[in-house]
Amino acid sequence: MADDDSRAYLPLAGVRVLDLAKLIPGDLATRVLADLGAEVVKVEMPGSGDYLRRIPPMDGDQSFHHLTLNRGKRSIALDLRRTEDRETFFRLADKADAIVEVSQPGRFLEMGIDFAEMRRRRPELVICSISGFGQTGPLSTLPSHGYSMDALAGTAIVRRDSDRTHFADGGPVSSISGEGGANAAATATIAALYAARTTGRGAWIDISCWDAAAEMSRAAIAYRAARNAPRPNEMGEWSLYAIYRSSDDRDVVLCAIEQKFFEQFCRGLGREDLLERWSADGGNAVDYGDLTLRDELDKIFRSATAEEWLQRFIDWDVPGGIVQTPDDLAESAHTEARGLLERNWRGTVPNVLSPIRWMDSGTRPGQGARPCSEVGADTAAVLDDWLGA
Repeated sequence: MADDDSRAYLPLAGVRVLDLAKLIPGDLATRVLADLGAEVVKVEMPGSGDYLRRIPPMDGDQSFHHLTLNRGKRSIALDLRRTEDRETFFRLADKADAIVEVSQPGRFLEMGIDFAEMRRRRPELVICSISGFGQTGPLSTLPSHGYSMDALAGTAIVRRDSDRTHFADGGPVSSISGEGGANAAATATIAALYAARTTGRGAWIDISCWDAAAEMSRAAIAYRAARNAPRPNEMGEWSLYAIYRSSDDRDVVLCAIEQKFFEQFCRGLGREDLLERWSADGGNAVDYGDLTLRDELDKIFRSATAEEWLQRFIDWDVPGGIVQTPDDLAESAHTEARGLLERNWRGTVPNVLSPIRWMDSGTRPGQGARPCSEVGADTAAVLDDWLGA
């Protein structure tokens, strides 16, 4: 689809965002805003810029992380420790609808940038502060990276050997905390921008990546708080919500815990005799099965390849699938059919598009966006556009 069609629906067009963020959580949050049409100006340290630009894997002298997370943004170079550059920032901030920043609490105040005072002067201004652990609490000043946040939020995926603990097989692709925090930041910023337009009152938003990851364990946290005991975890005993090995030694997941799906699975197998193994009472209940059924299903799943099982799940209308890796997704027919990957993107790496898809056009935010400029390349143009300088 042509670029003019792919960029036709930009609901945040006209919104100006000053992006003081860096690394994955902040860059992803502001990329969401840019993909949706906001004019995002990335404020970077002269020379070095956002060091996500240099974090492997690299495509020549550019990071894949940077290319995929900073598309559609313009870059200006300001050293906010210098009085002159700080004054330029304040002038730009007076023209901005939103400011997104990533730092330990209090760091910008130490440089002479008082967000509370900026909000008092301009109540319509939206400021989103993203940090590892939030603006309050005993962990608030702890420096953070993705896996340190995940570890403290209970979402780190690790493999424990007898004498050493490792990242899970394949290593972390991205931090659950960082991804969750970024999306919470984008959602809250959009909500506050809407309030600013309708009521004249914006907000100062406190986004903790730790909060975002911890909240994903909501049921377990609520259970523990209510019962003063860990939530029961019997997944290792389940058979109908479990992972099985196929004939080609791949992992396949089965999720037939509702009665209708279990019945469709059994009939698809031609094993109506298994229907009596359903033990839950009532049509609306779920049944996770038990180890005796799992032993039988182990043998059944060894009778076909992973791809054959996937096709059966589709044909039989049963929830299940192949346990895939990012390498599998790059060549997946579903990735292609969904238009998630823009392969011929401005002569650089393929563009992995937004998970949002507009039904009217069949396009996605970020389609056809230009890569972010080199550090500071847009300084003169942005100052002219925003300040008439």
